[in-house]
Amino acid sequence: MYWSFVGNQFASWRAYWPFTKKSWSNLKHVLKNDILLRNDKNPELKNISIGHNSLAAVSYIGLFLIALISVFTGFALYADTSTWFLPKMFSWVTPLFGGDFMVRSIHHIAMWGFIFFTLIHIYLVFYHDWLEGRGEVSSMFGGYKFVNESRLKKVREAEKK
Repeated sequence: MYWSFVGNQFASWRAYWPFTKKSWSNLKHVLKNDILLRNDKNPELKNISIGHNSLAAVSYIGLFLIALISVFTGFALYADTSTWFLPKMFSWVTPLFGGDFMVRSIHHIAMWGFIFFTLIHIYLVFYHDWLEGRGEVSSMFGGYKFVNESRLKKVREAEKK
């Protein structure tokens, strides 16, 4: 959390805000690569960033929402049997969703959302590292990110626009 507010331009929370025209066109490009396995050589659609792509940004926002749903429904399920005050604060969730069965079903679906996200995420991290050569995986393991000078130059030119 700390690094998302004080980090550089590639680690900041602003890098995960995918609601610009450039980000949406990049999202289409990445989906075409991931689903249809067609690597476009179109330079204006290709992601010229050094950090995460637009699909990752949208995915992380979705994952954050799934986490909130999981926490709310988990505490709501625990509220009936708990003597602690914190789960009791979420007792309003059960009547909102129509009872224990619906809350348990939503909690269960959220769990499967985490599982599917994890599997797809691991695959796509390695796939994009191989396809685009942006060094994200090596930076996670080694702590250093080596970026091609031409890519860095394109990023700096895009930031000036």
